[in-house]
Amino acid sequence: MKYNPLAYIRSEKDILKLVNALILNTKGEGEKSSKDFWVKAERLYYCALIGYIWYEAPEEERNFITLLDLINASEAREDDEEIQSPVDILFQHLEEKDPDHFAVKQYRKFKMAAGVICSK
Repeated sequence: MKYNPLAYIRSEKDILKLVNALILNTKGEGEKSSKDFWVKAERLYYCALIGYIWYEAPEEERNFITLLDLINASEAREDDEEIQSPVDILFQHLEEKDPDHFAVKQYRKFKMAAGVICSK
């Protein structure tokens, strides 16, 4: 039997708890506090991806393998800010369907934060 933490999600609050536990248990010794920009961006990104999986993926795909697939499908390039990754396109389609979707809201905040850092 395999453990699947996504199987225990019942609400958006559970998504936030899972993401916080994931970040807390994977940070290294030299990491800055939880107020650090990168930790906040990571939290938004994971909330968006897990929110997408929980709401949109078929039940058999609601797992960490799908999460890792989405992370691997993400792409950003300094030399081409206009490039859209498959994940960007996925969220663009979801936003067209439901602009108030929990995952869309999280992804939008993540992209805004990334835009702020990239413009510096």
